[in-house]
Amino acid sequence: MKLLVVSAEETLKHRLFYHFKPMGFEVLHYQDPVKAIHNLEELDPEVILYSAVDYPRHWKPMLRMLRERRDREECVFILLTEHAPYEEAAKAVHLGVNGIVDAGTPEKQQIHQLEELFRRYRSVSDKRRFHRLLPTAQERLQLVFSHPRRLSLVTGALSEISIQGASFQPANSAVVADLRRDDELPLCTLRIGDDIIGLSCRVARNEGDMGLQFRSFTTGGHHKLFQYIQGRAERELKAAAERPAEEEFESAGEEEAATGAEPETGNETE
Repeated sequence: MKLLVVSAEETLKHRLFYHFKPMGFEVLHYQDPVKAIHNLEELDPEVILYSAVDYPRHWKPMLRMLRERRDREECVFILLTEHAPYEEAAKAVHLGVNGIVDAGTPEKQQIHQLEELFRRYRSVSDKRRFHRLLPTAQERLQLVFSHPRRLSLVTGALSEISIQGASFQPANSAVVADLRRDDELPLCTLRIGDDIIGLSCRVARNEGDMGLQFRSFTTGGHHKLFQYIQGRAERELKAAAERPAEEEFESAGEEEAATGAEPETGNETE
């Protein structure tokens, strides 16, 4: 599978080569965006990662040319940006971009976001059997459970989750210090977006953070978690297009307040 990288950075190419070559990707790197456009048909990549940070002007003609020949399912086009404004995100969605990744995201999180996008649209050969998600501050994911012997409530944060299990950092490690590998946790609750589901877990490790293996879900819970993990790319793309518009509205309100102008409500009558 060919992964075409269009960026000025050699380090980005090496990082992608390190992470994705074991998954079956052939990483091709172009530092000249015009040459990449001219050779696009000959290269025939399955995935394109384009740095709009390095080359903010050429991604639109490249994407237009690509979509004239191949749709979103046939070739994945991912835009690497830095705080994309509303107009750019809207253009990206309209032109058929598959996903937007923030260039300022830490490397580990960035690689996982790319993995999720690749998996969403392409079949990726990987030794890991289950898709994973590294929750961000914006993710509505939370796990709580009752201590199996004391029945005290244990809260904390999820650092990684898949449909198979999760890495969990308890808010108070002393509360779970006596839990050992293979201990069963039958009373667990997982929040997934707007849904609350029940599940049972088994302790896989308890060293610093806890490794939890999911044993069973309440009806429909397994599917809801799978759909939420699979939907990360679409949520981020939607957020990239919507959030800047909200910020512009708030900024306009602040300017009106500073000048003493009354905000327009659209409900005035003559």
